[in-house]
Amino acid sequence: MHVPKEIAQNIVEEMKIIINQDINFFNTDSIIIASTDKNRIGDFHGGARKVLTEKVDLLIKYDNEFEGAKKGINVPVYFMNEVVGVIGITGEYAEVEKYGMIIQRMTEILIKEAYIKEQENIHSESIRIFLEELLFSRKTNDDILKTRGELVGVNTVIPRVVILSNVFNRNRKQLLSPNVNEKILRIYRKHVSHDEENLILQSGNNIIMILKSDPKKDLEKVLHNISNDVEERFDVGVYFAFGNTSNSPSSIKRSYQEAKKAMDISMASKKQQIIYYNKLDLGLIINDISENVASEYLDKVFCSLKENEIEEYNRLLETYVKNNGSIKLTSEELFVHKNTLQYRLNKLKELTGYNPRKIEGILVLYLGFLLHQVNNKN
Repeated sequence: MHVPKEIAQNIVEEMKIIINQDINFFNTDSIIIASTDKNRIGDFHGGARKVLTEKVDLLIKYDNEFEGAKKGINVPVYFMNEVVGVIGITGEYAEVEKYGMIIQRMTEILIKEAYIKEQENIHSESIRIFLEELLFSRKTNDDILKTRGELVGVNTVIPRVVILSNVFNRNRKQLLSPNVNEKILRIYRKHVSHDEENLILQSGNNIIMILKSDPKKDLEKVLHNISNDVEERFDVGVYFAFGNTSNSPSSIKRSYQEAKKAMDISMASKKQQIIYYNKLDLGLIINDISENVASEYLDKVFCSLKENEIEEYNRLLETYVKNNGSIKLTSEELFVHKNTLQYRLNKLKELTGYNPRKIEGILVLYLGFLLHQVNNKN
């Protein structure tokens, strides 16, 4: 095993805190690659060569007894029964002799821990690459992806659901910093990593969760807990969108696309913190209308309205529809007099040419307000 310079440097610095002596780490070429005495980094050490060749501890009694050496003790470092370097303490024999076995064992432990962490990072990176291919690639071959998933420990044929989460600043004027994104991701992991089958991937300010679908598990409760934790610590908003349940690589990708479509609609309306693709109605149509067609439609319906008037009448119509056209209930919810509400409905008809009290008119207007929300979601 090759011990990276960064790991070796961390080791010698941690050791010095414990024993308060200068410490050096030599690679298998007998070169000092890490030291608490930075001036010695890069120097050849004849004593280290003897330790590497004979695999024995070496006490150096005086400076330059070996080329490039100072007095002290040097011991071999093993990993998987192989000598991977030498660790040395500079100082008088009486001061350093007692530390030889200690620093040898501690160094071997730290190298093992670094190796395990490196392997975990490699595994995590392999999973990340696989998930990106699974979700974002244009071509999907279930057999190939199933096999590749098995190689990285991902079962792609058990029931899963993709949940897309969008995290954004309240003012939406800038992206979250990488540091904040990392802290938020850790909160998500804390809530879902109890099951090894649950997968999570961050893409910009979006967090994609591919969770094992369990009818006994209340996923909405989990999501509310995530949202509460995140919003308590950061000034952000959190939304979630569900795709349909999947049981194959291609259906996982489809579930992600469904969740993305649902998220676009959720972010446009800002009405639901948690939205399900299979519960969408008009939103499915809205999302597939081309930008040009939507623009023409809005120009036709709202050409006489200013932006602030569109927002005002949108709120009025939403409340009116929610209350099934009841003037009494709508006026109460909006805290306006019934006559004022009727005046505003008549004014909307005058400005657009569509009567919100008739089925044809309310359909045209409602569709227009939905299109306006989606087109202005960013």
